[in-house]
Amino acid sequence: MIQNFFLKIPYIWPCSRQNMADDILEGSEAGLAFVIVGVLLFVIEVFQPGFLIAVPGTVFIVLGILLSFGVVEGMLLLPIGLAVGLGSLYGTMRLYQSLAPPDTPSEMSIETKIGQRGIVTKEVVANERTGKVKIKLEEFRATSEENIAVGAKVKVTNAEGITVTVIPEAEKE
Repeated sequence: MIQNFFLKIPYIWPCSRQNMADDILEGSEAGLAFVIVGVLLFVIEVFQPGFLIAVPGTVFIVLGILLSFGVVEGMLLLPIGLAVGLGSLYGTMRLYQSLAPPDTPSEMSIETKIGQRGIVTKEVVANERTGKVKIKLEEFRATSEENIAVGAKVKVTNAEGITVTVIPEAEKE
């Protein structure tokens, strides 16, 4: 029985390798598919930036190229894909940070309003957070230790959360 098996091998082997070009193409079909998916992900990233779709796109393209040329197979794809993905993530994040640097917290903080002057637009009731004060072009929730009427000029002495603490302008510290 074993002899019969070995006698059939020469007949099977040539049949499976009828065309060497087909075998080469079969090995690179998965790689080509990976490259196509990667390019599509890059196209999506171009039209919808900020979703970091370029990261898996980069991984797909690199793995597709490696698969197409038969450089890497099997379990080696996982660590290579992970390394490429992390590198791509780092590079993409750095690119986005350079394109749109984050605002410094002090520019956006309500604490920058301390010391500024404004006008009461809604009566400030003592020790309640129901009043409104307009400082430059912005309106803020306001509180005070005393009642302050609408139209009064005030100075900001403290800021916490979204509320400023004010004193009437006539009162100087």
